[in-house]
Amino acid sequence: MIGSILKVQLFLFMLLASTWTFADQHNEIVWGVNVSPPFHIWQGEYENAGFCDTLVNTFERELPTLSQTKRKLPSRRITKLMRSNQHLCFPCLIKGSNYNKDFIFSEVTHAYPPHGVITSASNAQKLIKRFGEPLSFTQLAQSNYRFAQPIERRYGELQPIVEDYLIPSDHFQEVSGEGAHMNLMAMIATNRIDYTLDYKMLMTYFQRTEGQSDPDFEPLVFIPIKENQDKVILGAVGCSNNRWGQHAINNMNRVLNQVKSDSDFLQSLDLWLGTDRPRPEFSDERQ
Repeated sequence: MIGSILKVQLFLFMLLASTWTFADQHNEIVWGVNVSPPFHIWQGEYENAGFCDTLVNTFERELPTLSQTKRKLPSRRITKLMRSNQHLCFPCLIKGSNYNKDFIFSEVTHAYPPHGVITSASNAQKLIKRFGEPLSFTQLAQSNYRFAQPIERRYGELQPIVEDYLIPSDHFQEVSGEGAHMNLMAMIATNRIDYTLDYKMLMTYFQRTEGQSDPDFEPLVFIPIKENQDKVILGAVGCSNNRWGQHAINNMNRVLNQVKSDSDFLQSLDLWLGTDRPRPEFSDERQ
């Protein structure tokens, strides 16, 4: 009899413990952040002034009753943990892209101008003369110009072109490690790589922080692309596709209007994407 009572008490204790753990977990958000300026900036003049840094900080202010922690991880590790249903959210992902289909997303937080080709000034005119302006990325990707990208970087509707023509070629290269984005900009500025594909803001950050400090660096040039001309890219928070992630997303969506109108967040977007950046409230396009 006593043994049966003890078993029941143990069962009730374990049930309550699991309930408390579940409740605690659902009152937290764990952010995965990485070194990728100007998304996240960890040092220098603009430390913690990346617009994804500001987005996370704004959610922290708007959701003060939730426990929010930041885990500094490589981007590949972040996506691997999220795909394995670990409790993790990534603040700046492209919403609705095929390669992010494993995650669940918040409503749109901001919008990006389309990706373009970033190259050196000496290469820019050659590329424009051969591939046009806006440039045909499909034709460029089939040429022998050397392309590189940070590991785990993806490019919305242009990604199939990268996968069909660049990744299988011998002029494709991935750049890994902390600071991969800016290392790649330096490689282009010294003509070790011919070009990359990305947002203009990466070039802007490099020019403001490193591009003028080294006489060996060529100026960089951003060339618009024909295939995605005038296509807006929508950003959102992505979380692990489980009950914890859905709860985190629900909490974020509750305060999203306040987040999107927050003056610090808007100023950070203006600083890096420009004051002429697309506004998500005026866009219905999905990438």
